Amino acid sequence: MKLLVNGQEMSMEEGITFGRALQAIEGRHVGDQEVISVILVDDEPLTPERLSLWKDRGVEEFQQVRVETKSRSSFAAEGLRLISQVLSESATQRDEIVEHLGQGRSERALKMLPEYLQVWNAVQQNLGSAVRLMDLEIESLEVFDRQGSGTPGTWPVSEAVDKLSEHLGQVKSALEAGDLVLLGDILDYEFSDLSEEWQDMLRQLADQFEPQE
Repeated sequence: MKLLVNGQEMSMEEGITFGRALQAIEGRHVGDQEVISVILVDDEPLTPERLSLWKDRGVEEFQQVRVETKSRSSFAAEGLRLISQVLSESATQRDEIVEHLGQGRSERALKMLPEYLQVWNAVQQNLGSAVRLMDLEIESLEVFDRQGSGTPGTWPVSEAVDKLSEHLGQVKSALEAGDLVLLGDILDYEFSDLSEEWQDMLRQLADQFEPQE
């Protein structure tokens, strides 16, 4: 099996399983401050499902494995910028939900709502993964409060997380009470500002992790 790490051919022990080969690659070719960003096996992306099927097969059954690595900071920052863009694009979906609620089309609105809320779930998961990757604690992170009123200052990221949890709780309460008017108001007024705050916060954190030149 031919092994390429960041485009450079490396030696690979023969007669071992594919799973053992991946462990060897990580141990020998991935630095402490690096992560594997892409693995292509015979030009096919390695997914958890494929790994489960291939891990016990011999390496001689495969022609080529290409591995790309990135620094932890680059990988974390890239993920934060990407999820910030996803959050920005979700504003259109939120506006459609609010419009449906305002026009009495509650069934259509409630059908769209889980997908919108899933975006926020992905945002939280991505933030948590980035922070762990950088070996940091959320409580230690702050950003410049560009969205706040009054004298600009810093905004603890933990407060942003608490604020999001509070608003998600309000959505849940409105749904449980069947108060769709309140639900529309929360999405329209609270989540509009919240989305902009989080987009800015995620971009700032990305710049902190990997400053842009």
